[in-house]
Amino acid sequence: MTSILIVDDDIATVEVIRSSIDWNKLDINDVQTAFNVSGAKKILLEKKIDIVISDIEMPQESGLDLLKWVRNEGIECEFLLLTCHESFTYATNAMNFDAAAYLTKPFDIDIMELNLQKIVTKLHQKYSMKKRSEYGVSLEKNIRFIKQNFWKSVLEGELLNDSDIEGEIQNWHLNMKVDDKFCLIYSKLINLEADIERFGKGVLEYVLEGFHSEILTGKVENESVVKFYSSDTLCFIAICEVEEVGNLREKSEKLIEICKNYFKATVTCCISNAYPITELSNVRQKLKKGFDYNIASFGKTFLENEVEITANQDIQIIDLVKIVALVEQKDKVMILHYLKQLFDELASYKKLNLHSLYLMKQEIVQVVYTDLMKQGIQATKLFYDELSIKLSDHALDSTVDLVRWVNYLLEKTFAYEEEVAKAATLIDKINQYIHDHYTENISRNEIAGEFFLTPEYLAKLYKKKTGINIKDYINEYRIGKAKELLKAGEKNISMIAEMVGFDNFSYFSTLFKKVTGVSPKEYKDI
Repeated sequence: MTSILIVDDDIATVEVIRSSIDWNKLDINDVQTAFNVSGAKKILLEKKIDIVISDIEMPQESGLDLLKWVRNEGIECEFLLLTCHESFTYATNAMNFDAAAYLTKPFDIDIMELNLQKIVTKLHQKYSMKKRSEYGVSLEKNIRFIKQNFWKSVLEGELLNDSDIEGEIQNWHLNMKVDDKFCLIYSKLINLEADIERFGKGVLEYVLEGFHSEILTGKVENESVVKFYSSDTLCFIAICEVEEVGNLREKSEKLIEICKNYFKATVTCCISNAYPITELSNVRQKLKKGFDYNIASFGKTFLENEVEITANQDIQIIDLVKIVALVEQKDKVMILHYLKQLFDELASYKKLNLHSLYLMKQEIVQVVYTDLMKQGIQATKLFYDELSIKLSDHALDSTVDLVRWVNYLLEKTFAYEEEVAKAATLIDKINQYIHDHYTENISRNEIAGEFFLTPEYLAKLYKKKTGINIKDYINEYRIGKAKELLKAGEKNISMIAEMVGFDNFSYFSTLFKKVTGVSPKEYKDI
């Protein structure tokens, strides 16, 4: 059983934490409270406290002062710190004194509970190893961690043959034989960004690992689930005893459903056939490839036998004539409907895979970028923002992500083309940009880049709608500002020339006389 101390000068906060957490679920049976650091120190000296939840900002002494005092006194307990400010200094000090977690107020009770669960598990592991050590068993031989490391070595191909595996089994006294067979359940999680932001990467990985172990292997404390990243995608492999495929599928689908209830991420699972330990490394690679060839099972469970790996011979998938016509008509709904029909058709022929998604993406880019170029719009600049890049990078993760990216691509393309078509509005924006930046070294190239247009198209459009060249408008606006400054009489002429964007005084004088009929000096003296 575990004890905890809540420390905060705000009585309401203490009460919220004390009454909101399900302590029994966390195996915490003793909850103490204190409203300042001195009161907390008194309790820590009198009672065995395993976990301290403490606010940092308190009168007289802070939560960091309490943490430092506990470490200096040699009191063994874990700290979860709370603060109203996301301070780098606070976080650094917390890490330096080995705080287990650091949350900002207002905190989410669910996130606090997950952090506490992680801390409690850490404590149990520590006590378990300490107990084993007292009985003369080496810490390194804790069987659960030994099994985890063994399976990690097997899956990563570090144990190359039967003798290597047999040696590890004998060395660590593992209850298995080299020719024992196991099934792998390979899970792949995508769209984790929102969950990482909410829970923190460490807590999220910890909870997901726990779900995989308990649901897929039946063990609350993990010993045969390996976590790893593949191309920045979080993955888990559970090494399971051989049993009916229907049972393994049922467990995988339960895992997917539970994760759907807790997280925004999407989980997809692949179940392997039964293999001896020596083949598991190759099986891992085969299952990894299976995800690329079974895009249709996104967010579901599929079996290794259900994947058909075929040669990629297709060089064109989309009916380009049809897509070109739909893009010209700006019919986004029909384009997305057509894509979904293609997904169904490809899936029926078992051709819906990473290769086919890649071809579809490239073909759509080709059509859309060509259409933009016809309008004089620079596509690469239009889609250079962070969101565009992010959606494009994830477009091949699944059919859902490809549709999401195409929808965004078309939405932004059609909206900007419509804005360009409303040239009067665009001309107003261009003129405003000139008014805001006339003191800088701007030309049609800089302005075209700002509005995602080619310089040639900008010049043609501006002349057509205003009757003057854009360069002439820039110069006339600058001369107008120079006239205002010359009349004010506070600056000399060369300084004024520089202030309105001319770095060549001679050119400024020539242009000024051309526009006004008099030199800058004559205008100033009038």
